[in-house]
Amino acid sequence: MIETKNLCKTYKPRKGVPVKALDHVSLCFPDHGMVFLLGKSGSGKSTLLNVLGGLDRYDSGEIIIKGVSSAKFKQQHFDSYRNTYVGFIFQEYNILNEFSVGANVALAIELQGKKATDEQINHILQEVDLAGYANRKPNELSGGQKQRVAIARALVKNPEIIMADEPTGALDSVTGRQVLNTLKKLSADKLVIVVSHDRDFAEKYADRIIELSDGHVIRDVTAALSESAEPDREQDGLSFNGNTVQIPAAYHLTEEDRIKINAYIDSLGGANPVSISVSKQTESASKFKQTDPSNINDRNSSPFRLIRSKLPMKCAFRIGADGLRHKKIKLVFTILLSCIAFTLFGLTDTFGSFNHLRACTQSLIDSEVNYVSLKKLQKQLRGNDKDNFYWRQGGKMNDDDLKAIENNIGLPVKGVYTSDSMDLSFYDQIDDSVELSQTHYTVYTAGFSGFSEITESDLAKFGYTLLAGNLPDGNKDEIAVSKYVYSTFEKASWCENPASKQDAGEKGFTPIRSYSDLVGKTLLLADRTYTITGIIDTGFDLARYLPLTEKTEEESTSDMLIRYALASELESAVQYGTDSIAFVGNGYLERLISDKPTYVNLNQYDAYLYYSSSQNEFWPQNIGTLRNISDIPVTWIDSEKTTLAPNEVIVSLDLMYSPDLQEPVPTDEFLQKLKDISFTCYGHNSANEWNQDPTEVRIVGVINSVLYTDYCNLVIVDEAFFDQMIPDTSGIYSHAVGAMPQNRNEIQELVKYSYNEEHDIRYALQNSVTYELDTVKEVLASVAKVFLYIGLFFAVFASILMANFIGTSISYKKQEIGILRAIGSRSNDVFRIFFSESFIIAMINFLLSSVGTLTITLCINYLIRSRTGLLITILTFGIRQIGLLFLISVAVAAVASFLPVRKIASKSPIDAIRNR
Repeated sequence: MIETKNLCKTYKPRKGVPVKALDHVSLCFPDHGMVFLLGKSGSGKSTLLNVLGGLDRYDSGEIIIKGVSSAKFKQQHFDSYRNTYVGFIFQEYNILNEFSVGANVALAIELQGKKATDEQINHILQEVDLAGYANRKPNELSGGQKQRVAIARALVKNPEIIMADEPTGALDSVTGRQVLNTLKKLSADKLVIVVSHDRDFAEKYADRIIELSDGHVIRDVTAALSESAEPDREQDGLSFNGNTVQIPAAYHLTEEDRIKINAYIDSLGGANPVSISVSKQTESASKFKQTDPSNINDRNSSPFRLIRSKLPMKCAFRIGADGLRHKKIKLVFTILLSCIAFTLFGLTDTFGSFNHLRACTQSLIDSEVNYVSLKKLQKQLRGNDKDNFYWRQGGKMNDDDLKAIENNIGLPVKGVYTSDSMDLSFYDQIDDSVELSQTHYTVYTAGFSGFSEITESDLAKFGYTLLAGNLPDGNKDEIAVSKYVYSTFEKASWCENPASKQDAGEKGFTPIRSYSDLVGKTLLLADRTYTITGIIDTGFDLARYLPLTEKTEEESTSDMLIRYALASELESAVQYGTDSIAFVGNGYLERLISDKPTYVNLNQYDAYLYYSSSQNEFWPQNIGTLRNISDIPVTWIDSEKTTLAPNEVIVSLDLMYSPDLQEPVPTDEFLQKLKDISFTCYGHNSANEWNQDPTEVRIVGVINSVLYTDYCNLVIVDEAFFDQMIPDTSGIYSHAVGAMPQNRNEIQELVKYSYNEEHDIRYALQNSVTYELDTVKEVLASVAKVFLYIGLFFAVFASILMANFIGTSISYKKQEIGILRAIGSRSNDVFRIFFSESFIIAMINFLLSSVGTLTITLCINYLIRSRTGLLITILTFGIRQIGLLFLISVAVAAVASFLPVRKIASKSPIDAIRNR
């Protein structure tokens, strides 16, 4: 079964002389029988047993197990060898105190990958006189009972080898004999190797005695049966000879003995009386002779096959959880500090993983923005690098743009129409003597941002309420205004005739005290008189911006920045929101657009023009061709032209203002001056292509913008130059508006669509939230990188804390680790135990840190909104943070367990048992 060849083992203490525990020991063991290893302390007998069982490593030589050499075995092979073939019984019992008796026994079976049944456990406990003890804890047992538990644990997996190290050393003589009697019975078909210092026991029970001294085998004898004497039928210390039952001295009868004696008496038939005597043997009845290795037979021919252990997770968790009982104060501090570290890690991740799209989505929801405003942008490359670009104005939108938006995100939108030639201000129809603000900030609007159509269904989609009056008729010059616009008239009254405003005095202004007071009033907008038919509540929060109008005695720099940010937010909301729109009836825009000039604004297309001469210079804001001014007269300097040459332009008189121009009609003298001036044209088009070779142009005509006010700040150029500057003139809407979706996923899809940079054209969200977020986006992205490294630092810190605690826990469990290794568990099983312990702590940290991170995130977002007035939600705690905290908790638990366990797993099992 087992053979050793030239086995050597030397202990090398840190201080002192090395001790040779085994010195070239060569032995051959049978597959069954009871072998005693005798010798004085330090002779090497326990070392030999430990080396044979793989509990300790040998330095040189070889162990052959069932014909297989262990020369190349690693520790995991010896673990599996013990799990498969060896059952250990120790002097100190070495059973797991946190397990019940039954669980201690079941563990040996479960390590072999088998399921331990109650029937199996109860049967093996009955064989060692522990029937009914399955649910007892080890601290409820006597020494002898604990040793029998160890025997049961060794036997339950039916090993081929049983190794016992001083199994009777901690027991009284009677209990010791009971243990040896049990082992003797087992040796009938198993190899039982017993280390003992008791020679009498050895000579009584041994089939073979191997005696060692200073690491050498000094005696190796085998018991021989007497040819004349028949062997006694001995069971558990009782001898049955004829009518006599012999009981050894100091032996205590058990209930099982009583049953056996009665059964023996019954077998004799009652013909003769039976005597029971107590006798003390003075010398062994067996005689020993020198062992002949050639006579050692191996009846077991089963092949060598190892079973790798796998400690059940429930057992690992049970042992791991038990470790939390030690160092409770340290446990509390570890959890507290680790929890703080994890919370800070989670918090820094919310900064470090700042996601503009996610933040935008959450901010829109938190700020309860009820409208969608989209502006057209076009991608512009910087050089030839396709990844180096920026977004510029994409011009006005057309109906195709509106359809593209609806088709891509399923959101119906309406265009907002405005023209640079349109004056949509109603400032002349309010009382300018009323103080609207104590500061330079104004929160009340005195004009409209544009026209947009509205219907009853639009009111429902936007969630708006008609407060008074009716919706406008698209066939008439009628408008509905928002509650926000109404608040201006409520504050400053209404004047019917702007032309007579200067002479109106108090009688010229009508106070507006209710919504119905404004219904029916008229406003002069873009040379048309519109009747107000209704007041619509668009949900605008005017109270949010009123602090801008209040004067403060002392204002810090931070207060000034907050007020500036709030004012910028208001400007964005008024410009792109629905609150300052003049709502018209269905079909009205088509009629309105057909009556307006068709030239385009350079700013809308991110284009620029500059004309310079030695006498004058001008920057036109609008550009067109002759077809755009077909309905108005042009004052020609020389002769009328039907087309313009590349070096010819027509300008509006407001660009050429001069003291010589005193009348609405330009004089011949003024025109002659223009004729003699040569201008140099500079500029760039919408593709950001600068005019590298400035061209010389001359003015060939002027537009009297004093009479035709819609045609101010205008230059008329030739068709080719116009097409070069403005590639697409089909747009008529400055932006598009729609109702904000109610579903979070739909809002998220809208935000993704708005910030999609894959195509050359995108439709960007325009509101106070996106304005603020886009403003701080770059700052937050930079801060995010810093916080990422801070978060990693806290994760490492938590790992160190956990590893320190696990290291402390391991110091308490060294012996238990050694026991587990002795009965066949591998280093992976040990890791599973301490990972379980770390995992429990990690889950506590995970739960606490998740709650902590969420709470702090909510507090920070609340403080940002309440203290600064910003509408943005910077930090978002969601699935990412929960998942990341869970992963980092598990990872920290694994790392914290791996490092200390690796160290303890590198020790031999016997060193761990002896806490070395």
